[in-house]
Amino acid sequence: MILAMAAYAAAPSLISHRRQGWIYKPSWDLPLLIFSAVLVPLPFLVAWAAQISGLMKPQQSIDLINITVAALIGGPHLFSTITYTFLDGRFRARFPWYSKLAFLLPVGVVYLGVKQYTLLITFFFTWASLHVLHQIIYLTDCYRERSGVTERPWSRILDYGLILTGLYPVGLYKLSLRQFNVGGVVLPYPDWVRPLHLPVVAGVVFAAFLAGWIAKTVAEFRAGRASTPKVLLIGITTVVSFCLPLGSNLDVLFQGYNTWHSFQYLFLLWLLNRLRDERGEIDNPFMHKLIRRNTMVPYYLCFLAATGILVLLTMLVRALTPLAADQSYFVVVLSVLLMHYYFDHFLFSQPELMK
Repeated sequence: MILAMAAYAAAPSLISHRRQGWIYKPSWDLPLLIFSAVLVPLPFLVAWAAQISGLMKPQQSIDLINITVAALIGGPHLFSTITYTFLDGRFRARFPWYSKLAFLLPVGVVYLGVKQYTLLITFFFTWASLHVLHQIIYLTDCYRERSGVTERPWSRILDYGLILTGLYPVGLYKLSLRQFNVGGVVLPYPDWVRPLHLPVVAGVVFAAFLAGWIAKTVAEFRAGRASTPKVLLIGITTVVSFCLPLGSNLDVLFQGYNTWHSFQYLFLLWLLNRLRDERGEIDNPFMHKLIRRNTMVPYYLCFLAATGILVLLTMLVRALTPLAADQSYFVVVLSVLLMHYYFDHFLFSQPELMK
């Protein structure tokens, strides 16, 4: 399935085939960026099938899902970040200190992974949830840029607010019940925040943004100013974000969100690099070999190989240190993953690159 995904081709001259209002064109955006949300329940369904068939114990099925998602799509998506950072001489020249400061993150990860593992996992999950939602915001900004319609600031605030709040009413409620288990750690919910009734507050804020967004969207369609792909993306994201924490196995359920996010990102970066190349913004010969093709196979396989090295490094840390299996995995993976988050917040602030 992954190789079939990676073989999805773009036109030889991509810029000339783009459609107004879409990041690329409907036949590309809809299956790869928007309706690919059908991937969200896949990890849960696989884990559920493995358990009811008696082939695996619950923890074994969770471990299988985590490893499979990380190896086949999670790893390749985070390594593809280097295509517009460390493999881009212009980026390194324009932002030397921003690039160098990224290497402080692995140092912090190693320290927290050894000394404060629970704090590391809590920090990771918080940043991860914001990062996934920031990517959705970036996609909506791209659709806004591509539509050519000028929106008022309050319209953008309603879009952003709905995207950012959908995950937290049920999520915070589960957190308050101490039912959030990620990486072998139950995420903490301090007693001093209980009087604040955060799940209720989050629910009220979400409901307000949802009502405002629906009213705004209906008005935009009546006036002929609505962006159909943007509306579809926000609507589907809202349903996924709100419903996802309703399940009991939160570790596996959020791997579903990660699968959709990583799938989107692989194609998004492929498209971005093709556009940059056609605009003459890429001068790296290795990058030319990866992206000047009508298939993503070499691009995908390159970062799949890098993921394999990460797996070997994890096994080495596990064998040579007293760290537990979960700690070994997260110390290695988060050293790269948090750098990926760090650089993507920079990318996601520049939707004009997709214009």
